[in-house]
Amino acid sequence: MKISRTLLLALISVGLLACDRATEEDRKALTGLWVPDDGSRHTIEFKPDGVFDFVYDTGPPRTVLRVKWSLDTKGKVDIREDNGSHYKTCRYSIDAGKLTIDDGSGAECLRSATTPTTLMPKTFTKGP
Repeated sequence: MKISRTLLLALISVGLLACDRATEEDRKALTGLWVPDDGSRHTIEFKPDGVFDFVYDTGPPRTVLRVKWSLDTKGKVDIREDNGSHYKTCRYSIDAGKLTIDDGSGAECLRSATTPTTLMPKTFTKGP
């Protein structure tokens, strides 16, 4: 009986994890250029090759924070350093062409390392 209970708990855990896995449709929905709703022109772009661009100075010259991204879990995008190591995970949702993304506590997902600091907007509309 103890083995059956353990097996059942393991199967439920695996099933729950499988439900949270990001799909190819999730990746396609996130991929593309996103224009901020605040009018700041600080666009973000999730490229299909795993590159992520945050335009934090529209210039000239145009200045971009370029890192990497991956998507393993629905609703959570992993921001990675250039060498591929994990930097942080940001929560996101997409509804009717609108992207909301933050650090999980309501603060910005990323910010520039410049002074003054440029905060990444939290709401975007899918670009052309």
